[in-house]
Amino acid sequence: MDKKTIRIPEREIPIIETDVFVAGAGTAGCIAAIAAARKGAKVVLVEKLPVPTGTFTNGGISAFSFHNAEVDPQKAKRIVGGLPYELINRLIEEGGSTGFIPTENSPYPCPYYILSNPEVAKGVFSEMLMEAGVKVYLQTMFCGVAKNEDAIKAAFIENKSGRFAVVASQYIDATGDGLIAFFAGLDQTEHWREYDQVCGGPTGLVFAIGGIDFEKALKENPTGFIKRFDYPPDPLKNHSGLSSYVLAHTADPEKFKNICNLDINFFTNFYSMYPGHANFINNSKGVKTDASQAENLSNAELIMRIKIMRMANAFRKDVTGYENSYMTWAATQLGIRSSKITLCEKMLTQEEISKATRFEDEIGLYGFHDLAPKREHCKIQAPGFYGLPYRMLLPLACSNLFMAGRNVTADIEAHMSTRNTVSCMLMGQGAGLAAAMCAQKGCDSRSLPYNELREELIKHDVILSA
Repeated sequence: MDKKTIRIPEREIPIIETDVFVAGAGTAGCIAAIAAARKGAKVVLVEKLPVPTGTFTNGGISAFSFHNAEVDPQKAKRIVGGLPYELINRLIEEGGSTGFIPTENSPYPCPYYILSNPEVAKGVFSEMLMEAGVKVYLQTMFCGVAKNEDAIKAAFIENKSGRFAVVASQYIDATGDGLIAFFAGLDQTEHWREYDQVCGGPTGLVFAIGGIDFEKALKENPTGFIKRFDYPPDPLKNHSGLSSYVLAHTADPEKFKNICNLDINFFTNFYSMYPGHANFINNSKGVKTDASQAENLSNAELIMRIKIMRMANAFRKDVTGYENSYMTWAATQLGIRSSKITLCEKMLTQEEISKATRFEDEIGLYGFHDLAPKREHCKIQAPGFYGLPYRMLLPLACSNLFMAGRNVTADIEAHMSTRNTVSCMLMGQGAGLAAAMCAQKGCDSRSLPYNELREELIKHDVILSA
């Protein structure tokens, strides 16, 4: 059946001119905008939500993968610098992050944990954007492009002031779903259906609970509540401490019957950076759906709000020590691990990641993999990190568009590494610097000399040799 349509009169749309346009003020987009602006470009950044920084704050996912894949903190090497490292240090200064905590007994080949307060992070990101001079439009929808042959000519945005056409030299797609690429008609693929096989579904919703007596919970629920690790504050190592607890409710179905009646995974992790507060809970077994579709996304948001409410109530009823607990915070947006992937000049494979492959056009180094504890072949071989090539940012058939974030990497296992927060920030800094340089030189993304980009990355403290 044909869809009904309505024809509207032609109208003139006001133009906003800039050097670089960034769609999506998530983890990758904010870093991209800051990087481009610090390089001297005029930057317009748009975000549909009222708060910037996406998954890092609105999604509640903290960054903790700044080192190579090494279990011993004494042997670990920090391989991420630049804006991501500056961000964490500014969070520490504002009292919004634990800092780098050495975790000798982590189940991941990850030598340090970091946990951050998303509310503080919102302020730090906002300050960094304003300091850089980025023109930020929050509560603004990106809603289409005008494209001529292989280049984008304008991006359309809409907010309470009306509809505008942003005319830029270079464009960065940091929407997560690859929306600029989609509206430009570029080749895309998807693998969200496969996510149940690797991590339990493509969506999730992080939340927090206060009013917990952790010691009582440990003592009175010996079969199901376990302290995974505990790191008291250590001023000498410049971190504020972190505790991790696991509730394996299936260990005692009779005692934890309300929790067992919920459709959630068999265990729940509680990370605590404040006394009595589990400020990072990420085990709500998200909806399996293509979240790039508006109706699907809306339904998933509603379902997950209900699910975490039921989880918090079940914890209070079933777990001794949680009698006075209450939900203190929930992520502003649904966490989406995967939706649409845009085909780029270079598509990283799991084999390349596992073999610690290096490339001639790197924009960063990365060394964390979500699947490493579960799948032996996903572990990153010595020296425990791989390169992120510049070509992975360049979509096919478009000369002035960069992709940054979880909208790249079609290999689902490889995607479980590159989609992580710090990797997205590295892509953002690479895309932002490259876009600014292209705008200033008047060249397209493929004509930018890599040696000049590399020199600029190093100047901005990006680590490219380790």
